[in-house]
Amino acid sequence: IRDVDVLGLKLSAFSALIQVENLDSFYEFSTELPALSGYTNPLVVYRGDSHYGGGFALLAEAWHKTRRTHIYAGDFDVKGITLALDSHATHLLLPDIEWLTQSATPLHVPAEQFPYQRRLRKHLAALPSAHPLREYLMLLLEKQRGLKQQWFEGERSGVKLA
Repeated sequence: IRDVDVLGLKLSAFSALIQVENLDSFYEFSTELPALSGYTNPLVVYRGDSHYGGGFALLAEAWHKTRRTHIYAGDFDVKGITLALDSHATHLLLPDIEWLTQSATPLHVPAEQFPYQRRLRKHLAALPSAHPLREYLMLLLEKQRGLKQQWFEGERSGVKLA
């Protein structure tokens, strides 16, 4: 773990960008997950908050121009999925939908995130019927169930975002 200047990073040295939403999850994050086995040298970064924020937006824009995989690892809630879309993530690192359906709870869908639902509903409506994200958005938006990243317990697999 290093604090580095975004402008000094040589992006071509990394096979994928992995954006971690929560600081405690960042410190515990492992690239040894089966869903990440195809990436030999991923750049794992903490998205930042009011204290650590600022540099990630520049990195996300620069990475987006590379047209390579950008994986979002964060909360399965409305705000988390919105953050993934806003940062141009191409994939989400989430548990299998079966496990998540059993584990997600209405307690992890805070009322202050309701204003973000409209955007996700539009995104859901535009997805093809066979898109893997559909089931996840249905669980989140129709059943109003989510789960914080810290509760995933290593149950992560890849889901294509867009």
